[in-house]
Amino acid sequence: MVSVPDKITSPYLHVLFHGFSVIEKHVPPVFARRQWDEAENSVCLLVSDPIHNYTKESSCGWFLLGEDEFLPRVLELRASLLQQWGLRGTVWHGLSSGGYAAIKHCMRGGQDDLAFVVSPHNDPLILPQWTREAEPFSSLPAMARPQATTEIIRDWAAPGSARYLHVVIPEKDSYFALKHLRPIMAHLDGHPSLRAVMLRDGRGHGFIANSDYTAQLRQAVDRWERHRADAGAAVGAARVASDD
Repeated sequence: MVSVPDKITSPYLHVLFHGFSVIEKHVPPVFARRQWDEAENSVCLLVSDPIHNYTKESSCGWFLLGEDEFLPRVLELRASLLQQWGLRGTVWHGLSSGGYAAIKHCMRGGQDDLAFVVSPHNDPLILPQWTREAEPFSSLPAMARPQATTEIIRDWAAPGSARYLHVVIPEKDSYFALKHLRPIMAHLDGHPSLRAVMLRDGRGHGFIANSDYTAQLRQAVDRWERHRADAGAAVGAARVASDD
């Protein structure tokens, strides 16, 4: 679903992937909720996992069903919306399994985008939800192989790239901090394209407070823009040195 406000004040396209959902309470498509102050003034692309069209047993959104067709279509939509509305970058949002999808699409998109994620999965295969809800569909020819995030982002910090990853973890979400975020942080090993924040909010795995979402997103965008500027300056300096 594409949402375009009457007056666009954000210079970015926001793409939102849902994570955990109680499918019995929804009629597909299932969308993530927009929960930051500027959402109503931003061009948004809300994406629903196609698996919800086939089963009510799946409560997560890894976005792996029909990936050969689905992911390229999302990226084509991203490109057309950026051009149509003159936007200067994409913010990929996702919570939990949606965070996994957001990081993957950010990486596969090949641009200097921002992945803004809450408690993202690293390896779906270690989760009981995968065994219960996704593995029964793994034999379908349309189901993509689940890769660990650390495998997907192998070239995240390649020279010349300026993509940025901002991860938020609620205070009581220690399982995701240890089993999922820690391997991602170890892979990027202090690289300036990553910032991870653990909130002091008394919450566990689930949506963070709207005020925290807004504040963290604002910080993420500021850091992403500085990172892009630094990367651009470094590339320019390298060209000058090469010319000399």
